[in-house]
Amino acid sequence: MPLTRRLGLQDGFTTVTLMGAFAVGSLLVGVGFAAVDPDIGISRADQDYKQAYSAAEGGVQWYLSSLARDNGYYAQCTDVLDPNAQEQAPVNDVWDGTGPDPRIWRNLPGGDESQYTVELLPAPGHDECDPEDQYSMVDPNGNMRLRVTGRSRGAARSIVVTLRRRNFIDYIYFTHFETFDPLTYSSSGWRSWAAEHCDQFRDDREDEYQERTGQDYYCDELQFAPGDLQRGPVHTNDSIWVCGSSTFGRTARDSIELNGPAPGYVERGSCDASPNFLGTVTHPAGQLELPPSNVALKDIAADDYRFAGRTQIVLEGDSMQVNERNQGWQTLPLPGNGVVYVENDGSCSVAYARVQTYNAPLACGDAWIHGSYGADLTVAADNDVIVDGDLTGASESLLTGLIANGFVRVYHPVDHDNCASSSANLTGSLLNPTIEAAILSLNHSFIVDNWHCGTALGSLNVEGAIAQRYRGPVGTTGGSGYIKNYTYNDRLKFREPPFFLDPVQSAWRVARQNEQVPAHE
Repeated sequence: MPLTRRLGLQDGFTTVTLMGAFAVGSLLVGVGFAAVDPDIGISRADQDYKQAYSAAEGGVQWYLSSLARDNGYYAQCTDVLDPNAQEQAPVNDVWDGTGPDPRIWRNLPGGDESQYTVELLPAPGHDECDPEDQYSMVDPNGNMRLRVTGRSRGAARSIVVTLRRRNFIDYIYFTHFETFDPLTYSSSGWRSWAAEHCDQFRDDREDEYQERTGQDYYCDELQFAPGDLQRGPVHTNDSIWVCGSSTFGRTARDSIELNGPAPGYVERGSCDASPNFLGTVTHPAGQLELPPSNVALKDIAADDYRFAGRTQIVLEGDSMQVNERNQGWQTLPLPGNGVVYVENDGSCSVAYARVQTYNAPLACGDAWIHGSYGADLTVAADNDVIVDGDLTGASESLLTGLIANGFVRVYHPVDHDNCASSSANLTGSLLNPTIEAAILSLNHSFIVDNWHCGTALGSLNVEGAIAQRYRGPVGTTGGSGYIKNYTYNDRLKFREPPFFLDPVQSAWRVARQNEQVPAHE
């Protein structure tokens, strides 16, 4: 073949071009991998970091589910089984971070590389959880703290959570039954009848309201009247009777929790129900239970702050004047642990008096109280607590609690011989009183004495929370007593008066959650 022809052939040029393109492409791929290779490690580390936090949150939810099964789970400290696996639970005393890690870890369900562990952070004054003392974990404000650490492929993150219970002081108004306490009926026969027929929820007592017997007995009902203000969350295990436009809640964030037949409220006769629900209504909301008694507080109160029989208490900032059984006044500082207990001095067989003349035996464990408190305080009584004047805190941050096995009462002396007259209110009746307290009547009611007598006394101003077994009257539509002006103290969402609640009685929830940096590993 002639030379010029051979030089004109281009066989093999395509292969050379392709090989060159492949070489350039390979270089580009290599450069690309070199550029993103550090990011692959960063992405993996970021994923592990997030999974470690998820593992810690999973540990929080696991502990809450354990508490849901048994409210007293925490009181067993570390000697507990995992309810799911029936093996030693990943619950540990607080670890100081030195030496080998002694904590028990548990894998997240469905994951082999993510784990969590729980540490019990003891209450102030305690070194570790003590199964003989539930308050080694629960501080006087009702808070319990945990540290939960999660880890994943070498990454670790820790969460410190504060747990509180969902309970009746989450509400400005909590009632078990929306009917009179049987002890408040006007005759012994009616009281006995009411104890049998009215101690039940509205849908079960409805027929009893309609069926009047030959003695004209019936379940006496209380209404929310026009002008009544319940500024805050509300819960009733019953349904409510609304007359007119009583207000419930402040904003949509306040939960209005009703039970009974839909819609959770009723109207009667010529009184139309047009409730002003500023809060968000939940129906049916389910039931919350009251604790059975306050006797545990008797053991918590120091010796000098356990009184017997009728006891008058006047709060004066950081001190208190006390008169026990009319034996004379003494001055004491407010108790160091914040608890005062008034017990019966022997037998106290007297029942609540609908016509109250204030002649109960001195032996009855009644706490009479008013004044201004300069520190957090809880006052509990075997029998009744009687508020006989304004009860206020020296600053907005303070909380006080009133707990009665009987009634929590507002003092209202009257002339019973002239009860329906404008002269019925006697000197000492409280005009527009203010009570700043969490109020709990365990077995009876928050009530105004002689509510059915005299003329109007203005507004009953309560800032705090009210919880009672039966609905207690504070006035009448005829003009006696008070209009309700109740406002929730939002600090009760996160704190409580000293030792106010029995930790075993209520469900737990997360009140606060913060990440601890660096993680506890």
